[in-house]
Amino acid sequence: MSDARDLRAAAAGELALRLPARWLEEYAVLPLALEDGAALVAADGVLPPLVSDALARAIGAPVRTVPFPAADIRAALVSSPRGHGTTGTGDDPLRGEGAESLDDLRALASREPVVQVVNAMLAEAVRAGASDIHVESVESGLRIRLRLDGVLHDAQQLGRGFQAAVISRLKVLAGLDIAERRLPQDGRTRVRVGARELDIRVSTLPALHGESLVLRLLDGGGSSGAETRSLSALGMAPAVLEQLTRMLARSSGLVLVTGPTGSGKTTTLYAALAERSTPGVKVVTVEDPVEYRLDGVVQLPVNVKAGFGFANALRAILRHDPDVILVGEMRDAETAEIAVQAALTGHLVLSTLHTTDATGALPRLVEMGVAPYLLAATLHGVLAQRLVRTVCESCATWRAPSSDERALLGIAFAHITRVRSGDGCVECAGTGYRGRAAISELLVLDEPMRAQFVAGASLEAMRSAARARGVASLRDDGWRLVAEGHTTVAEVARVVSEDDAP
Repeated sequence: MSDARDLRAAAAGELALRLPARWLEEYAVLPLALEDGAALVAADGVLPPLVSDALARAIGAPVRTVPFPAADIRAALVSSPRGHGTTGTGDDPLRGEGAESLDDLRALASREPVVQVVNAMLAEAVRAGASDIHVESVESGLRIRLRLDGVLHDAQQLGRGFQAAVISRLKVLAGLDIAERRLPQDGRTRVRVGARELDIRVSTLPALHGESLVLRLLDGGGSSGAETRSLSALGMAPAVLEQLTRMLARSSGLVLVTGPTGSGKTTTLYAALAERSTPGVKVVTVEDPVEYRLDGVVQLPVNVKAGFGFANALRAILRHDPDVILVGEMRDAETAEIAVQAALTGHLVLSTLHTTDATGALPRLVEMGVAPYLLAATLHGVLAQRLVRTVCESCATWRAPSSDERALLGIAFAHITRVRSGDGCVECAGTGYRGRAAISELLVLDEPMRAQFVAGASLEAMRSAARARGVASLRDDGWRLVAEGHTTVAEVARVVSEDDAP
């Protein structure tokens, strides 16, 4: 089989009829014949494993490719008697038995009832103040959950009739491949919900009963960017706020914010940048991804596929005469080393790190290859933080702490004789909580602590030295909010484990 006539004959043959014509055309493949127990398939280059596997399953034989130009294969399929009049005898083999065809999925995604369901889902998430929408495929259809103040709540159940349609609609909005259901995908879109514009990050996962999606809602804030909260609005203790503000006013050095995902690190760093971003200061950020737009700040998104990672971006930033640099995350030794060098050469560098407490950032950076003497010379301080839910102001009441609450507070906080909690109302959807506040631990490196660190003191010794200097732990700062009536004992205990409060 060596010319266009042979290809046209194969396009109308029995083997080709086992697969949808549109699918064959999309991947530029065409079954030719069975020979010695193998299926000869015309293809332009090496087949992707998923396509090869789909062909083998449809034909019932291992695949052996025969080189043909993709243009000739598609021309043969278009000119064959099948043309586009049929999608073949089966569904798209990459989507499994019983799945809708690609055209059906596109049609479903644009149907008015489906559009209305997705719009209503987004509107409800915005009204409730959700940070994420979880769209999970279950046996009965779709389960929709909203993350409110860091906790997931069931919002809606949709039947199987809506499953493929809603998922396809969301994937179309995010610019994802609706035909790909075996591999994870990531996309992004921008939509208007009422008077607000939202940037939405969409992530998909192939699961047992179908794809599951998570939508991260980021307030686009219109053309001028989202409104950035000030440091004073984050609820930090006055002493912590004063020390942090002094560190941020310096012209050089390194300031770190640590905590797990979802602990408000980005919000704190953006608030810090808002303080420093003045007409006389050049601020540049490198982030993965850029979550909010900031006026007067040059923001660079990381693009790993294009070879533009944190380290490469940092090198480029240093040639643009910045005063303040934000590195979204210290992920590797190279990024940490360049960031420390930048801090050493007259730049104020802000970044994040994943550690349980402030003191733990020191050995973590040493493990990443940063020399202790360089770290001691550049690091001004480390802010560890978590987010706790705050008591709903509409249904909150004061009461005496229970015996379990007194046990959690301990002897050091026995002076807390009343606590505040919410009974649950319409405003807080019955949870008793509405909004979140930060609890924090700020480690400021003074000369004795720098000397102790360079001398190789253990992590426990450093923590003891920090406590001796009056550095409050995350849990202790949580009890401060409990005493002020902003949160509950149970919430602090949920967010800060014993391991996080040494």
